[in-house]
Amino acid sequence: MDGLRKYPRTQHLEGSGLQKGDDPDRLPFVLLREKYLVVEEKLDGANTGISFDENGTLQLQCRGHYLTGGPGEAQFALLKPWAQTHQGWLWERLGTRYILYGEWLYACHTVFYDRLPHYFFEFDILDTQTNTFLSTARRRALLAGGPVVSVPVLKEGIFSKLKDITKLVGPSLYKSDGGVSEGLYLKWEEDGVVKGRYKWVRAGFLQTILDSGTHWKDRPLVPNQLAEGVDLW
Repeated sequence: MDGLRKYPRTQHLEGSGLQKGDDPDRLPFVLLREKYLVVEEKLDGANTGISFDENGTLQLQCRGHYLTGGPGEAQFALLKPWAQTHQGWLWERLGTRYILYGEWLYACHTVFYDRLPHYFFEFDILDTQTNTFLSTARRRALLAGGPVVSVPVLKEGIFSKLKDITKLVGPSLYKSDGGVSEGLYLKWEEDGVVKGRYKWVRAGFLQTILDSGTHWKDRPLVPNQLAEGVDLW
């Protein structure tokens, strides 16, 4: 476990729906007014990380632990060979300096996706030398021309009103039935780094969780689907 860098918890933005265990302290939007924000569709999957240790060994993690095998890792069965297939390219871009964080969407949690362009969606990169997260523009540059798909950016810029952000909640880009997305993920970026990150979850998504009656891990694993013609490799 030495060296594992767990992805930081994300604070809710004003008006966001809270789940059990969430920090009730939501950030007032006024504190983000006139700051440069990147707004992404919030995807419903497993938080994962890709990195290399000092010996150049590929490391895969899910939240606070490395993936080392076992029945509890069934949803990551495809992540492991995919990362190994692209290990050379990942090493070239990440080396021992960067940790690539993303959402792994193979298993359906609450939202079912049926037209994904990939199962792995990169959303943040930690520079371990400076202990900062790269801005969206720097991440794009670092990953350009490679096999990594990034989370969809809905809009970026300066927002003066909260409703100008929340109105971006709409049909998920990866559901053919027009179903509404889980919510939004926001990053405040400045001087080439992420200064803060926030989430806004719609109330209807939380109701769907309550209506299910069980945690997704207690149900049979249902795979999300890739869009027609997608080559995962």
